[in-house]
Amino acid sequence: MRKIAQNQKSQDDNVLSLVESLREMAGMASAYTEPREIPGTVNVVEEIGKASLEAAVLVHDYIDPTIGGKASFLARTMTHTLSDMPSRIAKCRSRCEGLTEKLNTRISIDTNMRMKNVQRDDRKSAIHAWLQAPDTSPSYNAARKKHQLGTGSWFLSGSQFSEWKQRPGSLLWLYGGPGTGKTILCSSAIQDIVEFCKSRPVARGYAYVFFDGTASQSETLDYNKFIRSLIKQMSNRCGDRMPAALVELYQECDDGQLQPLETALESTLSRILETFDSTYIIIDSLDESTEKADLLRWIRSVNTKAAAKIHLMLTSRPEPEVEQGLKYLSNLQKVSIRDQSTIDDISTYLDARLCMAEMEKWDEPEKQMIKQVMLAGSGGMFRWVVLQMDAVRRCNSARDLNIQLVSLPKGLDETYARIFERSERSDHLQILLQWLVFSERPMTVQTLAEALAFDFTGDTPMYNLDLRYKRPADILGICYGLVTEFEGTVKLAHYSVKEYFIKNIASERLSHLMIAQTCIAQLLYFDRPSILDWENPDSATVLHIDSSFPLALYAASNWASHYRSSGADFIDSSARVLHNLLLRLFTLPSETRSYQLIGWARLYNLDYEGNGRLKTGRLPLDASPLYYACRVRSIRAVNYLIDNGADVNAAGKKATSRPLLAACLEGQLEIAQLLLEKGANVNAEGGKYGTPLQAALARGRIEVAKLLLENGADVNAEGRKYGTALQAASSRGHLELARLLLSKGANVNAEGGEYGTALRAASLGGHLQLAQLLLEKGANVNAGGGKYGTPLQGAFIGGHLEVMKLLLNEGANVNVKGRKYHTLLEAASAQGKLEIAKLLLEKAADVNAAGGTYKTPLQAASTEGHLEIVKLLLDNGASSIAQGDEHGKALQAALAQDHIEVAQLLWERGAVESPDVAAEVASTGPSALRSLDTEVGFMLGNASGGQIPEEDGADLFSAIESPFLFRVGGYWLHGLEVLRVGRKEEVGVGG
Repeated sequence: MRKIAQNQKSQDDNVLSLVESLREMAGMASAYTEPREIPGTVNVVEEIGKASLEAAVLVHDYIDPTIGGKASFLARTMTHTLSDMPSRIAKCRSRCEGLTEKLNTRISIDTNMRMKNVQRDDRKSAIHAWLQAPDTSPSYNAARKKHQLGTGSWFLSGSQFSEWKQRPGSLLWLYGGPGTGKTILCSSAIQDIVEFCKSRPVARGYAYVFFDGTASQSETLDYNKFIRSLIKQMSNRCGDRMPAALVELYQECDDGQLQPLETALESTLSRILETFDSTYIIIDSLDESTEKADLLRWIRSVNTKAAAKIHLMLTSRPEPEVEQGLKYLSNLQKVSIRDQSTIDDISTYLDARLCMAEMEKWDEPEKQMIKQVMLAGSGGMFRWVVLQMDAVRRCNSARDLNIQLVSLPKGLDETYARIFERSERSDHLQILLQWLVFSERPMTVQTLAEALAFDFTGDTPMYNLDLRYKRPADILGICYGLVTEFEGTVKLAHYSVKEYFIKNIASERLSHLMIAQTCIAQLLYFDRPSILDWENPDSATVLHIDSSFPLALYAASNWASHYRSSGADFIDSSARVLHNLLLRLFTLPSETRSYQLIGWARLYNLDYEGNGRLKTGRLPLDASPLYYACRVRSIRAVNYLIDNGADVNAAGKKATSRPLLAACLEGQLEIAQLLLEKGANVNAEGGKYGTPLQAALARGRIEVAKLLLENGADVNAEGRKYGTALQAASSRGHLELARLLLSKGANVNAEGGEYGTALRAASLGGHLQLAQLLLEKGANVNAGGGKYGTPLQGAFIGGHLEVMKLLLNEGANVNVKGRKYHTLLEAASAQGKLEIAKLLLEKAADVNAAGGTYKTPLQAASTEGHLEIVKLLLDNGASSIAQGDEHGKALQAALAQDHIEVAQLLWERGAVESPDVAAEVASTGPSALRSLDTEVGFMLGNASGGQIPEEDGADLFSAIESPFLFRVGGYWLHGLEVLRVGRKEEVGVGG
């Protein structure tokens, strides 16, 4: 009886333990709120819920027995002694323990996956930020906003567009005159392609670009930005993974410390395009590109090289340059958008417009008359129709309407001329358009309205608060029909507005003259603390200044650019007012920095940093006015200050604020000559830039550098970043200048600075001829030090195969040790540089050299999934069982990173040579669970041919040392992650 009681007490303890385990397990499950779904596996959270119900039933059954209506120890003992309760408790407890184990495994896997996703997303963000690609989506969104429902269907449902979508290597060119709706039609095509590509998101890629002649100077899309935009967009089409080509480019540019050459960008884009089955690229307004020749060259190139996969669509006016550039492309299809189809779209637009509330004042016959007149006069120009309908909207009587319809202007130019003629504030209209056409960056409504708060009636412009518009948005009424406002930014409504304005209203030079005057007048207004107090932290902020003086930050950052564009330094009569304003800013005596001048520097710095740029471009606040004059490149201001006693060698706390250094960095030959003539020290120390000579060479200012050499610049003076002048010239690839420096006694092996030696600088930049010259002059091919190691390591970082061949032929050490990577072969293996790896092995690189991040070259290639390099290394004697980094051996590394083809190759080549090694591979644990692209499962047995146990109930959960790896539900599972495989039950590792 005592033994029975003891057994019952033990069962009570087991039930209590079960309840506690269940409570802990349920708590963990409830905290695990967002389990990732894994195909082919059970949902462990749901299973825990089921187990909880079963346990609750069991506990109820266990405590339910009563004697005399009361639950008691005796009642439980009498009821359960001969029942199956002990086995039920044991089974339930075992299940709970198993589920807890599964849950722990699942949480571990999820945590690991989430961490990797965060790291991947961070890396992607870093690479995209470095790429500095413009965002083209605002242009697309603006075009879609203007789209009239029902228009463009003739094109999207037509045979030419359908054939273009289906036939690789096709090139479709939509052409039409100004105002025919090309951009809107292009946006419709983009919308169709985006939806089309969604059905095969990884196989089909797409990208689009809008060239916009109405954009501000800073937003103008040049060829370089065009390529960067395509790279970024195609990168985003690659799903979760970054394209290998882009990652390699980033690594080659010293992990984003350098910017790539244009040719490297083109090559990277080509490689990314090759990864898609088909790619759709749509380019709008090709004729508005500022670099049409480069763009047309790229179109011809990609149309040839990627003909099997690429689908190109272009829109433009039928300009001779565009037509000639596309002339010899055999797959070109042309679509004119000035035929009956366009008229049908205009008819659809008119029907919709005439149904709006603004047109309710006209009866049906009048509406039909409006429509007929508009269709007859449109000439296929959407924009002309829109402008005439705007005029009709302002008519108030039948007589007004008739007069309007019988006197419609012909074409866009006449329409714009009439807008100017009928404007009540044509003076304000002209000023506003001058700003919009020639501004350096996008203009907000508030900033643009502020440009009208200047009085030009006196001897010099004056900022006058009384001239401010009380409601800045009222300026949109003055410009009605000529501008659009989108998300707070004002733009010209159409490229034809800009063309008309420049041709008929105001020249570029005179517009820049007016804008420069306005900007300097704004800066001169801040002449005392009561207006703008820099000592008050509340007022010296971007937010306060933008709200109080909307034009101030723009004026500070851009007045010098407008001044130079006006040519004011080289003309007298028409720029006299601007000259007076300039000299007031650089007030006398020259040693004194006026409140306005310091205010300009402070505003400039605020705007510079506010736009996300580095502090390295800031203006020093303790520099002399002469330095500022050199910085803005005004020879007139420099002459004025020097004539009035300015010290040409004056500097602030930092040596970088010397006037001669500023002139050299800006490439101002005439200013540099003047400063030298007035006694500027040609070898003055220039802080991080070194000497003026090094600064000039680093920026590629060749003529300035020659001037400095003629005036006694020391060719071997040591600086900071660039070491010597020869290093600076070598980093930029200036062959003739390097010859000149060497002829003047430059030390070819001088060390120092970021590059270490001149040969290293030339090698990093890929300057083959210059590297050859330096070697001929005795450069040490194995000189170490500096940021980039030896010349060979520098050439590798830059990805310059030919330079590496040259250096190796000249005796460079192929096994030179590195920092992150133990050897160059390890680095090439990690980065997938097959040709470089071949070259290194041909030159006797140690294939099994151990050290560095990955420990061995084979481990590096296996971890990163570079199959061809793995083959190459194995063919050259690489050990497949050498111990590597945290992933262990090469096979473990390949499996841990989902590189199954690599794993198969390693297995075939003897990566697992004994059961013990197989057990090591299998015991990688939960972190080896990875999603794979292939649907083909694959199993690794031990060297003696082990097979999956088939007996019923085979439990591999405890087989940590198992040599088997299984593909289950799209994932690799082994070791603790496999449960009852023999019975083919679902693997319970997640939800």
